[in-house]
Amino acid sequence: MLDKLKSIGKQTIVYGFGSVLNKVLGFILIPIYQSHIPIADFGNLVYYETIIFFLSALLSYGITSGHQRFFYIEKKNGTYGTFLFNNFLGCLVLSFISIFPMLLFSNWIALAIDNSVSQASILRISLLIVITEILYIIPLQILQYEAKPIPYLLYNALKLFVTFLVTYYFVVIANSGFEGILFGRLIGGLLIVIITVFFIVYPRVNLKFNLESLKKTIKFGFPHVVSTLGYTLFMITDRFMLKWLSTPDELGKYGFGFRIANFVNLIFVQTIGMSYFPSVMHNENKLDNMRYYRKMLTYYCFLMGFLILGFLFYYKEILWVVGKNPKYWEGLKVVPILSLSFMVMGMNYFVQIGLFLKNKTKYYLIPSFFAIIINVIINYILIPVYGILGAAISVLVAQIIYTSILTFISGKFMKVDYEWGKIFMVFLLSIALFYIVDLVVVDVLFIRLLFKFLVIMAFPIILFILGFFEKIEILNIKLYVKKYLPFQ
Repeated sequence: MLDKLKSIGKQTIVYGFGSVLNKVLGFILIPIYQSHIPIADFGNLVYYETIIFFLSALLSYGITSGHQRFFYIEKKNGTYGTFLFNNFLGCLVLSFISIFPMLLFSNWIALAIDNSVSQASILRISLLIVITEILYIIPLQILQYEAKPIPYLLYNALKLFVTFLVTYYFVVIANSGFEGILFGRLIGGLLIVIITVFFIVYPRVNLKFNLESLKKTIKFGFPHVVSTLGYTLFMITDRFMLKWLSTPDELGKYGFGFRIANFVNLIFVQTIGMSYFPSVMHNENKLDNMRYYRKMLTYYCFLMGFLILGFLFYYKEILWVVGKNPKYWEGLKVVPILSLSFMVMGMNYFVQIGLFLKNKTKYYLIPSFFAIIINVIINYILIPVYGILGAAISVLVAQIIYTSILTFISGKFMKVDYEWGKIFMVFLLSIALFYIVDLVVVDVLFIRLLFKFLVIMAFPIILFILGFFEKIEILNIKLYVKKYLPFQ
């Protein structure tokens, strides 16, 4: 078990650093946002980014999920070259066919969603971003599943560099507003697609048409897309409801807070999930697979509790360095709630294995259906009263319900006795320590930072006292630490 954790940990660090590079862009751009983008325009940016997120999930038609599921099988059968060619070509053709009519009628669509044709050019850029972001999923999956984290890291670094340069030129020099941010994202993504096609996809493909390869992935993946479409809608409901029930300024504040909290998702949650998923299939037929699946959820919650506390304790001090626009900073009050919701969301990687391994993807629709309804109702009630805090609370409540239902349904196909007592212990302790630090006011910066550090270090110690760790786990930790001590 410890060897498996070390392997996943190493991959998580590298893939996480790749995600960090992407989020560094968002961090670097914060001063540009605050000095060149009015909060209402930032709200419009959030709105179009939400559209990109939704269409990117829908218009892959499940091909990327199917490629992920059958990667090792096709490699083993020696048919991966044909499989890859038809799946990548399918992504290109189907996404372009889907987007092309929207490009033709972009004026009308802009009028329908924004009551103005003035945003049509921004809509067109957003639609082109959708195509590029669908197309570079498979090349990055290849690097991930072939265990090549360094190239994965380098491609992300290149994308960061190009996107920043283009964004800086259009926003700061050309004064293009938030349209320049989207244009930078488009150019950075397009460059990565072109390079990865030549250096990752082309060397591995067998240029042979075989629709059966494409049909197989769509047959597996599209029901997953349809089923998780509800989840995607649930994930964007908060921003659409804010646009409907509130003002562009409030949407901009919420969008900024969401973007900061999303560091937790993109740097921690997604990278852990990316590293864990290949191991799920590797351990599918192992004798100790149930213990592995059970303990991985426990370890995930422990690690995320520790990391999120560190993030919440120090992110404001870091943000202060790059600028403090009062309008933007009002959105930071949603960060703790959204960070917790992302932690719960990450549990889905672990509790869904019964549906994923048994190919029961259609059942994802059930928790999504309930989550959407609950999210809409709570948003409708809370946003007029509590504003952006109401939107954040609705996301957290709906996410808890989604994960609970998903766990129940997945357990019908593969029963895993997760350690819920220990998991709840982590959540309760994390929340308690956060509020202790939040209530204690320390004016001296050094003392404040030291106090927060000591509270974070107390987190695993308190869990140890409460009996969180098993004897074998404590023994393995001691042996591992002793192995790397500078003296014996």
